[in-house]
Amino acid sequence: MPGATLPGRTTVLPRVELGGPTPRLVVPGKPRYERTRRLGEGGIGEVHGARDNDIERDVAVKRLRPEAMSPAALLRFVEEVRTVGRLEHPNIVPIHDVGVDERGEYYFVMKYVDGETLEDVVDKLAAGDRAYHARYTFERRVQIVHALLDALAFAHERSIIHRDIKPANVMIGPHGEVMLMDWGIAKDLAAATTDLAAEEVCPHPARRGALFQTVAGQLVGTPAYMAPEQARGEPVDARSDLYSLSMLFYELLTLQHPLADKASLAAMLEGVKNEDPPFATSARSPHQPAVPAELAWLVRRGLAKDPAARFQSAGEMIDRLARRAEGQIPVQCHITLVKRVNGEWTRFVDRHPTLMTIGFGLVLLGFLAGIVMTILRLV
Repeated sequence: MPGATLPGRTTVLPRVELGGPTPRLVVPGKPRYERTRRLGEGGIGEVHGARDNDIERDVAVKRLRPEAMSPAALLRFVEEVRTVGRLEHPNIVPIHDVGVDERGEYYFVMKYVDGETLEDVVDKLAAGDRAYHARYTFERRVQIVHALLDALAFAHERSIIHRDIKPANVMIGPHGEVMLMDWGIAKDLAAATTDLAAEEVCPHPARRGALFQTVAGQLVGTPAYMAPEQARGEPVDARSDLYSLSMLFYELLTLQHPLADKASLAAMLEGVKNEDPPFATSARSPHQPAVPAELAWLVRRGLAKDPAARFQSAGEMIDRLARRAEGQIPVQCHITLVKRVNGEWTRFVDRHPTLMTIGFGLVLLGFLAGIVMTILRLV
């Protein structure tokens, strides 16, 4: 393979030695990146934690597994590097470096995101963890989805779709930061290239089962989160990502995946293509109140089987969430009607505080006058 004879990277920054009469600058010549622990494994690559001995920080290193090396795998690896390199966004993990180690293995170095996956968060919420329910209210869950939509809007504007959005590919950092990870099967819709992910099939073992894990073959993505057109092997676009995000949102709100009972790939794909998830307000959990109706309606639209019936862009979904925060909730049932009226009333009060003060004063005077008249009649 090209580059296999190149030496591994070593440190270049000197350290100060104070053993003699004068300080000396010494370059230790240690490996630049020293592995610390395994973080995960995919179809063609594996991710390890590492220590950057030059900058003295923890990083994550993704490398091609030797047994998975092939021209197609290498091209896909290179495509991931260049794709993520174009996506400098607060909610997308950045790449710091790229290289070939002493064994001839290609790698790239990313920011290490300390924290947990959204999959872990959902599992703890579903188990009734009180601390997690206090931290991850419905409003916090909306904020997480909003951050993911920001990342997708940025990528989609550059004609890049992710194709593998799921809770396991979202990291929540210790300060609440939200990162959309693993762009390994992302696709540049503007590039006139073949789909490299279709060269081989790459399932890998998982805690939640193979149907919740990424595959690349005739089908590209994770079966449980695929859009119907993706499950049929048809062309996909930004709306396919929005379907996958809506499935993630449904699970984050309800703490249930609507197709969790599917035991085979065929059954899962049939469900993706033809079964509508239960309305989110009906998917009750004993550990939380009912899902807010306006969010249930939003998710229902996002999960429409027909791409034309979904939100047409990440920006459109962001706008819907922003209007919800302002009380401008679409009237779709009696609950959303009440919320809309309440929102309109609140905005009226905010826009006309003086008028409301006068009105409140008149009501109060009328109330007091009524009391006085009643007392006078009794006397």
